[in-house]
Amino acid sequence: MNKQQTQPIRVLHVLGTTNLGGAESRIMELYRCIDKTQVQFDFLVHTQKEGHYQKEICALGGTVYHVPRFRGINLLSYRKAVKDFFAKHHAFAAVHGHMTSTASIYLPIAKKAGIPSTIAHARSAGVDKGIKGIVTKLLRRSLVKKADWCFACSQEAAVAVFGRKCVEKGKVQVIPNAVDTARFRFRQTVRDAVRRELKLDDKFVIGHVGRFGFMKNHAYLLEVFAALCKLRQDAALILIGSGELEQAVHRQAEELGIADRVLFLGNRYNVEQYYPAFDYFVFPSIFEGLPGSVVEAQACGLHCLVSDKVTREAAVTDLAVYRSIEEPAVLWAQEIQKSAKDAMDRRDTSAEITKKGFDVRQQAVAMTKFYQSGKNLSIQQHNKKKIMLIVPMLYQGGHERICAMTAKLLNNIHEVHLVIFSAQDMIYDVSGVDFIDLNLHAVSGIVGKILNIFKRTRRVRRLKKKLGIEICYSFGPSANIVNVLSKHHENVWAGIRGYGALLDKGIMKLVCKRADCIVNCTKVLEQEIAARFSPKRQETLYNPCDLEEIRMLSKQELPKEFQAFFDRAGKVVASMGREDDVKGFWHLIKSFFLVKKKLPDLKLMIIGEGSYIEYRELARKLSIDQDILFTGVQKNPFPFLVRSDVYALTSDSEGFPNALIEAMACHVPCVSVNCKTGPAEILHKDYQACSCQDQVYYADYGILTPIFTGTKDLSPEHFTAEEHIFAQQLEALLSNTELYQKYSKMAAERAEAFSVETYLQKLLNMIQ
Repeated sequence: MNKQQTQPIRVLHVLGTTNLGGAESRIMELYRCIDKTQVQFDFLVHTQKEGHYQKEICALGGTVYHVPRFRGINLLSYRKAVKDFFAKHHAFAAVHGHMTSTASIYLPIAKKAGIPSTIAHARSAGVDKGIKGIVTKLLRRSLVKKADWCFACSQEAAVAVFGRKCVEKGKVQVIPNAVDTARFRFRQTVRDAVRRELKLDDKFVIGHVGRFGFMKNHAYLLEVFAALCKLRQDAALILIGSGELEQAVHRQAEELGIADRVLFLGNRYNVEQYYPAFDYFVFPSIFEGLPGSVVEAQACGLHCLVSDKVTREAAVTDLAVYRSIEEPAVLWAQEIQKSAKDAMDRRDTSAEITKKGFDVRQQAVAMTKFYQSGKNLSIQQHNKKKIMLIVPMLYQGGHERICAMTAKLLNNIHEVHLVIFSAQDMIYDVSGVDFIDLNLHAVSGIVGKILNIFKRTRRVRRLKKKLGIEICYSFGPSANIVNVLSKHHENVWAGIRGYGALLDKGIMKLVCKRADCIVNCTKVLEQEIAARFSPKRQETLYNPCDLEEIRMLSKQELPKEFQAFFDRAGKVVASMGREDDVKGFWHLIKSFFLVKKKLPDLKLMIIGEGSYIEYRELARKLSIDQDILFTGVQKNPFPFLVRSDVYALTSDSEGFPNALIEAMACHVPCVSVNCKTGPAEILHKDYQACSCQDQVYYADYGILTPIFTGTKDLSPEHFTAEEHIFAQQLEALLSNTELYQKYSKMAAERAEAFSVETYLQKLLNMIQ
């Protein structure tokens, strides 16, 4: 691409149509703002019909070309049409493909025709249902190899289209779906005129902008609105858009008895005139790339209630609130009603949106440079942060594993420095990450511990200054102390990974006072900390599981020394954790003893670090020692888990039990004590509905049992009521085929909610 051209370079954008739509609207916003003496756009569309934007494109100096729509069965004729087109039209500096479903076909053809640069741009984080979705996924598999550049409108879309590994290796650039903030700014005069025209002067108006298709979830939106109508008589709903499901939505509105309160306005070219007329914006999509309409609504100062399936990158201001679309619709209605008064106050958000890189004029400058130079000029490149992660060690443990994974995930996106107090016995892989070992391992005695904190703090503070750290995120109580005490000018994040951290009130007060953000692993922890310590800011970041890696590792062979156990075993109950009283393994062994009376072939396996001497002795006294396997530490526990029939968790408390998710990823159904944090949030959609800790819940994704009472009791004669209940639920799950199959299926489905992709998306939003 030559910067010295006398004529503007031409870039060909490949789309389905030039009708009103998300991708089309974003490209047209860019086209209007880009310097057309430097760059001109042309369009290749997959239809012979004239689209909504075609006249405007021609007026701006562009040309619209046409090829047949790809239908799968016409692969040969489609390829021929594309080849014929590029044989005649190849004077483009770049081909920018927004249809990733067929980009692996048309981009290589364009490249072969001599076009210097080809771009595949992911605009969605999902696919349609059925055969069409399957074909789309297949066609995308090789896309990263067939395009010179891979763009995505969000991190979530990048992972969905190009794959997590490509994103981690830095092969994908995130280009935000930018809007013209000036165009969408709130104007009172416009609001008054539109509301008068629509006879909505005294109404509380809910707005939605989007095509009537599966992904937009209009059916749920109408349920929410119907519930809101019961809360307030002045509610009205405006739907802007068109599509194949429009008539079905009309029928649903009639069935719900709300048709007279819903306005179907169809497509509107001047959609910016309608946002001011709304009082609230609701967007319950099933999947998205990065919805421009949510950004447009925030640009107009609207409060937005958004599906949790939508990337958090769309929350460019604090006006966007996320809720699960798995919740009853009435909860969404209550959320709207609760914040309705605040929603009436509008503010100018243009500065916030521009700062986040979502202003189209800012993006037009960056894209002009990119098209002219062909160099990797990511719009978000200047936002690369210098991040320090602190962890005491990288031996076996939950927060150690999360820290190692976080370092690897962020390393190709930001500048990451990992500080560890002692690398002794390190088992987690952090290769490729800048790794700093302070070599200040744990010591005994009060004086020694205080001196150690002082030494660690001094060393870390020096490193923060030297490296220019902007965010420092610590994992575990001792790392949190050092992080907050060594604070320089950076943002300090303190990770709270277990309920036990709250027991030391003095340390928690110090951490909450000095930290800029408390990062919790469960919502229950967040609520408890808010009530007791009043931190400046909190986020809940569920621990991730690399589901793909877990399933791959689970296929490896068992170590030979354990093969005999599984060869002679009947059904196997598994549990995992270090030898620690908090894990409640004596409860597990006693419950296992009770179940064996009904299921004599049953075996028990406990995976984790420790000698388990007292537990071995308890098993011997109960005459079940030959039926229990203590595996010790296993770097790869997944071949053990996948051969188990039930996973049992008997802890007195947890932060966020990673092992529970890991077992579920292996399709192992779970019985868990409903302890203070973690299990209920994992095993039930609405964890607050399982707040009673002395009863059994057949939850959405597993079984919850009452918390164990009493102190540690290794007597083989004493059995608590809760141990009997836990045994009964283990037996029920193992004996009831229908129940077992249900929870095995649901366990695997639930594990997807805690994927690495979900974790990384949330983490990047927090960093941004």
